[in-house]
Amino acid sequence: MFKNFKKKSTKSKIAIIALAVVILTLVIYVLYEQFKPEKPAEYEMATVTRGSITDSLEVSGTVQSGYSHNYIAIEGVIAETVNAHVGDEVKKGDLLATFNVSGAAQYLAAAKKDYDSALKDYNDAVNSSNSASSNKAKNEKAVKDKKAEIAAKEKEIAALESQLKSAELTVTQAPIPQEQIDAIANSMRENGSTEEEISAFIEASSSVTIPTVENNNALYSALIQKNLELSQLNAELTSLQAESALNINIDNDSFIDTLKNIADSKKQAYESIQSVYNELKNGWYADKDGIITKVNIKPGETFVPVAESTDAYGLGSLFGSTQYSGILSSLIGSSDDSYLGTGVTLDSYEDLIVSVAVGKSDLIKISTGMKATVTSLDTEYDAEIVYVAASASEQNGLDLGSIAGNLLGGSGSSGGALVEVKIKKPDRNVVIGFDADVKIALNSVDDVLKVPVEAVLYDSGSYYVYIYDSKNGVVKKQNITHGILDDTHYQIISGVNEGDLVIKSPDPSLADGAKVEQKKA
Repeated sequence: MFKNFKKKSTKSKIAIIALAVVILTLVIYVLYEQFKPEKPAEYEMATVTRGSITDSLEVSGTVQSGYSHNYIAIEGVIAETVNAHVGDEVKKGDLLATFNVSGAAQYLAAAKKDYDSALKDYNDAVNSSNSASSNKAKNEKAVKDKKAEIAAKEKEIAALESQLKSAELTVTQAPIPQEQIDAIANSMRENGSTEEEISAFIEASSSVTIPTVENNNALYSALIQKNLELSQLNAELTSLQAESALNINIDNDSFIDTLKNIADSKKQAYESIQSVYNELKNGWYADKDGIITKVNIKPGETFVPVAESTDAYGLGSLFGSTQYSGILSSLIGSSDDSYLGTGVTLDSYEDLIVSVAVGKSDLIKISTGMKATVTSLDTEYDAEIVYVAASASEQNGLDLGSIAGNLLGGSGSSGGALVEVKIKKPDRNVVIGFDADVKIALNSVDDVLKVPVEAVLYDSGSYYVYIYDSKNGVVKKQNITHGILDDTHYQIISGVNEGDLVIKSPDPSLADGAKVEQKKA
């Protein structure tokens, strides 16, 4: 075969050699593809570093004024001048409105009359209670003394009966003679006993029988007399006990406390209305820089309030099922405060808050003073938690520091627990009534180990990462203990060391000890 090859022309020889090379190359390529080692998977990796991590809660809420002053007007006043209009920006001390208050004087007088009446009822009850207490003490002593007299009289009777028995006389039982009963009754009447006491004595005596003896009339007469006296004492005791029971049934302390609460509420109502009246008389002035958000008055017109009344005096809790509820209802009278209403509302831009509702699991992590950020119209502001409700759907009343705050209703929140976040340096990009995003920093740690969140996997109750051994090109599956996390990193408490390389977004099926390569940047 080699001889035949030699006989070939040079051109043929070249062609044969070229074909052989091609065939050999194909064979080598097929064999390589069939037996070549699999290329390690490539992964992006991150270095375990130290730094700070802040756990946060992101919620949305509504921008509100943290300070909203309702200027309260009384029905019947006439607005003489009105310098406030919805949307106006005002400075502290600016005059908002002036009034003619003559038409409101009747309501101030009525409130004063209600307070005076309630105070008189309370004072009268206190005086009556003091008198009743004195009578009760006297009555208790009288009952005690009367029982002692009865005990002594019973001993005297027992002694006489013993003497009669020892005399071995023939003794029979017989009723007390009527003439003796009548004589004692007349004597009781002459000594000032009441007809009830005399009737009780006669009834008790009619059922009493006494021993009748054939001899020793002196003992017999004495025994009759002692039994009559005992009947009289028992009748007097019954009357005293009835009077004592009547005193016990009257709960004077509870009743007086309730009357005092009523008087205090009427006083508070009167003083609040008086404050409203005086402010109207002096004119309304802006107490802070802010913006006017409500105006319900017009120059030259008599004020008629929009209905916004509630239980102004908060008296519902005073009634309960007490036996005096009927009396109290008549004493309290109407608590209608419909003659009061908001004339102007001033919201301060210096104290803007975002009200948000949070769930139970987040509520326990939040406390006043925590830092937060508020984002409104793509602008971010520093903020702080200033209020955390104690429970879900907590009701929040109006600021009692504002005039007549106790006379007008409050507003509440629902759908979770209310949290208020104060914006530290708001500007005109923060609009009252608009939604805003809130990010609350729940917990923060410094100088801790951290890894990217995409490097951490979870399986069967354990968290783990893959650590890359760059010397050998293999990975190690390593369980970890983590702490808090933020949007990008986990805090690592144990399992890795600073400087370790961990795989980002690893395949969960990656075997421990598998070869991998670091993806080029």
